[in-house]
Amino acid sequence: MHFHHHGYVSGDPRVQPAAGVGIDRPTQLPDEVDVLIVGTGPAGMLAAAQLSQFPGVTTRIVERRAGRLAIGQADGIQARVSRPSRPSASRSGSSPRPTASPRWHSGSRTPEPREDRPQRAHLDDPGGISEFPHLIVNQARVLDYFGEFMANSPSRMAPDYGYEFVGLEVGEGEYPVSVTLLHTAGPDEGQTRTVRAKYVVGADGARSRVRASIGCTMAGDQANHAWGVMDVLANTDFPDIRLKCAIQSHDGGSILLIPREGGHLFRMYVDLGEVPADDKGAVRKTTIEQIIAKANAIIHPYTLDVRNVAWHSVYEVGHRLTDRFDDVLPEDLGTRTPRVFITGDACHTHSAKAGQGMNVSMQDGFNIGWKLGHVLEGRSPESLLSTYSAERQVVAKNLIDFDKVWSTLMAKKPEEFENPPSSRTSMCAPPSSPRAL
Repeated sequence: MHFHHHGYVSGDPRVQPAAGVGIDRPTQLPDEVDVLIVGTGPAGMLAAAQLSQFPGVTTRIVERRAGRLAIGQADGIQARVSRPSRPSASRSGSSPRPTASPRWHSGSRTPEPREDRPQRAHLDDPGGISEFPHLIVNQARVLDYFGEFMANSPSRMAPDYGYEFVGLEVGEGEYPVSVTLLHTAGPDEGQTRTVRAKYVVGADGARSRVRASIGCTMAGDQANHAWGVMDVLANTDFPDIRLKCAIQSHDGGSILLIPREGGHLFRMYVDLGEVPADDKGAVRKTTIEQIIAKANAIIHPYTLDVRNVAWHSVYEVGHRLTDRFDDVLPEDLGTRTPRVFITGDACHTHSAKAGQGMNVSMQDGFNIGWKLGHVLEGRSPESLLSTYSAERQVVAKNLIDFDKVWSTLMAKKPEEFENPPSSRTSMCAPPSSPRAL
């Protein structure tokens, strides 16, 4: 017989009684904490959501922005991350909210350009091995789910906004990691302060200062690939605008098309090409008008008349991986346990073509979150923390290796395939070739 203890009584079962550090939790960031998480992206927020279930552990998460993320950034949650048996939003307690409002994707249709060929369907899960869908949901909403879960947890956690990471030093004592933070908002803007922590988790993105402070180096492609991303409302004669598609033009360049939740907006990842190492960020000045023009060139002879832009951005991504995911140098392995960890884009970057970035980052956060909680509450030996880098680095390498193959496939022109089918394809099951226009 199955029953839910907290669902038997009246009230909201998602709101747990305050306990431990959640009772009279200080509003201001303390001088000493057990875990300090830097960055409120998917990896950082999921790690915080995990640790919010440990009321005996003082965890704080800082963010340089003055407030929550409002819109944009990543949007795809793969089926394996939706599964409650995996490192996921569900395991952090925020399900079923993430699966209730997004757009669900079970596959994509392949309309053939020739009338004598029938339309075909590509399923995300042709084997039927998962009951969970591929979801499209705004990253800002995903972060809000984690924030809501943290606020309802026994520790009553909430992000501390307006703090930018400056640097850290690892020393001795009960709180060996000394972190320097800069106030970026509020009455103390421009001033620095020091927080001492037992452990630090760097979830501060591809230009991670936490990574730099522990001497980790990124290795991989020297040249980046640039993408223009836009969530738009548009008039178009492209027939599959409400299906996810991978589009490859004859003249080069590709688009990932993803219908957004709500039934009106859709997202386009528009290929802006390779960026030389000496570009110095010039590609990031690409205007929304230039992105729209590039998109029209790729989907020609179809047209795209953009009427409203909800959000857009330009970013560069290369295939890069750090040499380690914590602060223990190779020569010190086995002599001490790590005190500082990095997650997500801070330790691995790749293209948007595979749709895996947010998913693997959240798995990083889940992995280190529960391990820190168990060690700090005395349930597991401190040596458990040494398994994080070994476990997650191999996952990141496999992802980058896969993404290199997938990126190369999408970059090929139709004539480079022996039997190039004209197809729009699912991003979850690599096809024999992308849709050729």
